Amino acid sequence: MNIRRIFLIIACLVSAGAVFVPCYMVQIDYETVRDGYITLFSAYPYYGIAILVLDLFVIGATVVGLKKGYVIASLINIGVTISSLVNIYINRESASAVLRVTSNLLSSLSSKGPALNYRVEDGAGFFMLVFAAIFILVSMIWNAVSNDD
Repeated sequence: MNIRRIFLIIACLVSAGAVFVPCYMVQIDYETVRDGYITLFSAYPYYGIAILVLDLFVIGATVVGLKKGYVIASLINIGVTISSLVNIYINRESASAVLRVTSNLLSSLSSKGPALNYRVEDGAGFFMLVFAAIFILVSMIWNAVSNDD
């Protein structure tokens, strides 16, 4: 097994691990709320399952040496990852908007000032998914242009 295949397998393992790492976190009054760590698998389990299955297929096709198999599965994996990133970004912005509206409503009902100190921020999973998609693309192209298969 050459180094190109090992890099593609590592890229798939990073992608599989990113499914379970929080993509964004919701904190109210500087404490993370219950269910405040949102992972891809908890927010969109069908995307998480699709990415995991595609990662396993890419790893299997890479080990066996099916060039068309890992190229097609890698491209589908990148597409699913990009789609999931867009949905996670929209979900994060929606959570922020709901908290902003709730805070404004509570502050208008109270004379004490701002009702909620909230923060919605990106987690490591979001950046890991971006990195994994780029890493899979680069290592898949590096594998595909070689004449070893």
